[in-house]
This record gives sequence, C-alpha cells and structure tokens, in this order.
Amino acid sequence: MNLKTITLAACTVTGLLFAGCERTSPEPATPVAAAIPTAYFTKNRPAEVPDLIKVKPTAKVGDEVSFLARVGGRPEPFVDGIAMFTVADPSLLSCEVMGEEDHCPIPWDYCCEDSNAITAGMATVRFIGESGDPIAANAKGAGGLAPLRFVVIEGTVGDRNDDGLFVVDADRIWVGGRPERGDLRLGSHAGEENVNIVVEHDHDHEHHDHDHDGDGIPDH
Repeated sequence: MNLKTITLAACTVTGLLFAGCERTSPEPATPVAAAIPTAYFTKNRPAEVPDLIKVKPTAKVGDEVSFLARVGGRPEPFVDGIAMFTVADPSLLSCEVMGEEDHCPIPWDYCCEDSNAITAGMATVRFIGESGDPIAANAKGAGGLAPLRFVVIEGTVGDRNDDGLFVVDADRIWVGGRPERGDLRLGSHAGEENVNIVVEHDHDHEHHDHDHDGDGIPDH
C-alpha cells in the first residue's frame, strides 16, 4: 500500500468526522496481532508541549512537530489494517465531559462540537514502517492507545491541505489518561497516565460490567 493510497485513506477519515450523534455505532475494528514497535512509545512525557491547535495552522510538510491532543474525532478513530488514528485538540469537548450524563453513546466522536472547530482541531497520526509505508496493523491498544486518552505526538508532518487534512508520521508518542467533568486537563500531565483508565486483569470480575467494548476504558 503506497502513501498516495494512505493519504486517500486519511482524507476519508477526515471526511467522516462530522457524522453526529445520530450515527449508528459501527462494529469495533479488531486489532491485528502484529504489534506496533514499542520504540514508538515513551513513558516520559515531554515538557511544555503546545496543543495541536497551536501547531497545525503553520506547520508545513516535512516539519518536525510535537503537540498535545486526545485520541478521537470519529466513531472509530483507528483504521483496521493500517496503523493510523485520529486525534482532537484538547479544546474540543468530547461528550463525556459535557454537563449531561450519558447523552451520547460514542463520546469520542465529538458529535456535539461545531464542525468548523473539528476541522481546525483534528489530525491523523501514522506509524511508518521500514518500507516507507504505514505499518499494516490496527494501532488500537498499542502503547495503551484508546479513545479519549491524552497523547503527546512527536513526529514529522507527512501531508496537509487547506481543507483540514493534517497527517503526522509519528516518531514518539506519550499516552496519558482521561479527563473528567470539572477538570478537562486531568490525564494530560506526567504521572497521570492511568487516571480514569480501567486496567483489566484475568478473572477480574469487579470491572466486568464497566468495559463492554474492550477499549480498557469505562463505559460510564
């Protein structure tokens, strides 16, 4: 699969961002067994990283960038069979941090946000393999990647256009926790990697009813 095809896939991902809460929840993609190399991930959060929205307007193809974002932006932010996923700027409000309890079944699709804000605040992240093409695997779960988690992305701008497309080829990723109502930056700091994250264990019946989709995050 060449980069032209991958860019087309990224454009398709971007085009699906504006679905809204009325969309039927898709079948979750099944992660491919092939692992994303652990070298892509770091336990050490880079300091003083700007938000995505501060980087995206001026970054050019080939620029090295780093930014804070959250995994999400569409009902399925990960692409089955291609190691890429979408992220959203921290200023965008996912449904689970809004005032109403459980008012959207897929809180990471940002369906209650303004579509222009979504266009300005979204990016696609790719893992490029030794062949020069994206790794042929679903990135979901790699390094703890899951919808709604904060991430710091360090990489190179691989593609962009004036219609909102912004593709970054990852060099290193820090995966954080999740925010909550009243503290929208909780989970974005060093030491908060497991905030609001349910870690499942074998025979752990205590959390059996809280994580129905296997994302490792609670469904409430």
